[in-house]
Amino acid sequence: MSQYAQGKKTDKQRIYILDTNIFMADPDCMNRFGKHMIVVPDMVIEELDDNKKASGDKGYNTRQSLRNFDSLRRKGNLIKGVPTESGGSIRITSDYDHVILPSGWKDKPDNRILQVAKGMKEESEQPVILVSKDTNVRIKADILKVKAEDYKHEMIDEDHLRYNGRNEILLTDKDFQKLLQGTPIELKKAKFERCNKDRELLENEFLYITNQTTYGTLLAKVRENFIVSLQYDSIRPFGVQPRNVGQRFAIEALLAPANELPLVILKGSAGTAKTFLTLACALQQCAEENIYRKITITRANVEFDREIGALPGDEINKVGPLLRGCMDNLELLVDAKSVKSREGREEDIRSKVEYLFDRGYLSAEAMGFLRGRSLTRQILYVDEAQNTSPSQMKGILTRVGEGTKLILSGDLSQIDNPRLDKHNNGLAYALKLMAGDPLCAVVGFTDNETTRSALAAKVAALIE
Repeated sequence: MSQYAQGKKTDKQRIYILDTNIFMADPDCMNRFGKHMIVVPDMVIEELDDNKKASGDKGYNTRQSLRNFDSLRRKGNLIKGVPTESGGSIRITSDYDHVILPSGWKDKPDNRILQVAKGMKEESEQPVILVSKDTNVRIKADILKVKAEDYKHEMIDEDHLRYNGRNEILLTDKDFQKLLQGTPIELKKAKFERCNKDRELLENEFLYITNQTTYGTLLAKVRENFIVSLQYDSIRPFGVQPRNVGQRFAIEALLAPANELPLVILKGSAGTAKTFLTLACALQQCAEENIYRKITITRANVEFDREIGALPGDEINKVGPLLRGCMDNLELLVDAKSVKSREGREEDIRSKVEYLFDRGYLSAEAMGFLRGRSLTRQILYVDEAQNTSPSQMKGILTRVGEGTKLILSGDLSQIDNPRLDKHNNGLAYALKLMAGDPLCAVVGFTDNETTRSALAAKVAALIE
């Protein structure tokens, strides 16, 4: 249920005025407001018309919103109001040109929408709320003493954001010894004290287990309602040695076959080796074990709604600069240590990376090219997933075909997309949707699990 539809039946009907960006983010937004009234300023329709030919996700959502308006138009008079599926109503208005705004404000779409909000607040006995994803619009609304808020339907609460897919438990001697010997422990029969007592252990949750008497430790995970030992803890993918507990958990999740665990979410700050571990495990399974056909790498900065056709070169040339971080990690993984001279070493590294692309083990693609495809028997790696929108993430999740493993990595504190924040991005959406599901494993790295240089770690700590 949408957050807007919640509440008591006796709650007073509210009037929600929607900015253009709400329709561009969610074409079905008109059905998210329950019994309440939606008012759409005519300028919104004008702005949607201006953006209907946009490429990718932006254009698609815009066109779908206009189609929804056309469908409503056939059901009634949009000027007078048409019922919505959620029990409310929606209407278009253009009657507030007389409303006076501060003299310094220019005649532009945002201010026209604010005119409607101010006018309706002044004449209506019902609560009037302007909904916009634009921070500046919300600030201006405050100046006009009009209540304004972000689009709540996309907002993810802190409980989902805090989930890091791991827990610490204290296990009895008997159960500890069983697990040490490789015997699974039925979850409901296990005798332990959870460090996190406010919720039950979830499927695919990783466990750091201590012994009640000896204080010995071991690592395990929850699988099909059993506590089981890590299956891939002894494997060193592509020669990589894990440096901490978080990396051991990540390797366990990344090496699990797609038919058991098709989705892995890695979240943590820069320096936790999310990309490095992902590529190491992917190359191990693709180039050495032939489990997957290839590895497809994409990054959230190359958005669904971004044009790349005018850029020179083939696709790797077009998206390569935005995947430089991945390339740096690839170079580390294929580094030819036997080559002594710097020139020879660099040439050898470059040739090996090019070989991986030339042989089809690796491909780099813009997210726009994922739409309408079904990716089978490959690893799809989405870097910087926190910069995708919830709508984009839906598109990514639905592209996973038979035998494909999807890996999302990102840092919720490092969002570069100006339209997004910590609570309404694609990575947060994936966490809310899939965390605890048998098909998904989450590995959240802690602050002390970074592998940065001493200088980088020191500066980061000082900044924070």
